[in-house]
Amino acid sequence: MIRRTYTKELIEQWKSALKEAFGFEEYMDMLIQPSFGKNYLTYLPLLNYTDRTSQNIEDLLELAKDNHYQIRTLNFEYNQFKDFDPVTLRLDIANKSLEEIERGYKKLAKRNVKKEKRLARYQVKTSKECKKDGFIEKFYAILKNIYKRHGTPLFPIDFLHALHNNLEDMDIFFLCEGEEPIGGVLFFYDNKIATLQYGGIFGYKSDNTNGYALYHGVIEHIIEHKDIEIIDFGRSPYNKGTYFFKTRFGAKPVKIDIHTSNQKNIYNSYKLASEIWKRLPSPITDFVGPKLTKYLVDL
Repeated sequence: MIRRTYTKELIEQWKSALKEAFGFEEYMDMLIQPSFGKNYLTYLPLLNYTDRTSQNIEDLLELAKDNHYQIRTLNFEYNQFKDFDPVTLRLDIANKSLEEIERGYKKLAKRNVKKEKRLARYQVKTSKECKKDGFIEKFYAILKNIYKRHGTPLFPIDFLHALHNNLEDMDIFFLCEGEEPIGGVLFFYDNKIATLQYGGIFGYKSDNTNGYALYHGVIEHIIEHKDIEIIDFGRSPYNKGTYFFKTRFGAKPVKIDIHTSNQKNIYNSYKLASEIWKRLPSPITDFVGPKLTKYLVDL
């Protein structure tokens, strides 16, 4: 497995987007995030991991001591995975053709990708290829549907605009049925890593196979158009939820360590709150969620 983190340049771009969207202030290398009467030093909000490994944060821990803090890192040394461990799922594609990558898919992924190729129901297009105005608004509508179903508050649309303004290299891919986007994913690129940060498919359009069409179409595009060695499919709890779906493309887990002054299992801790959020009327979650996310350190 290629052991690689983000660059310092990406971290600075991400900070700029956070400051633009949420008004966070900087303290040395970290950001100050308010959280219900407390201030946290964070590195970094809304990013699954950073430019640091778990073995390289002594300076940040020194900076954060005597404060509430949260620091996210990759731990390449960890291999005793347990249920609910936060992991990111990575597919190494260095020097591989699309055919070689497809051979690494598990049986279910191979079968469903083959089925969707035969049916030709969908196309995967970048926002540039769609040539439509309001692509960020369309993608945000997809995210609202996904986050509501998962019981998670969604950040304000201003954050998507800030990422678009500040990240040096970013794509939004849409899964299109005819001309209509029914799903989408946001990728950013740094240090030859392509990272899936947000996305999915409208609940009323999701079936057992079109998610495979979306992921495979994105892989195909990245292989053809980008100089990338790692495709990172984003954070999942080990052995839970989307973990199994992502591993069907040959992705392997890397542990995400969350160093914090308030240690907890992030998935179990918010289980009840998530169930309540799912049941709230959408007008309430649409109004409250974007305002609330500024204060949620664990997102």
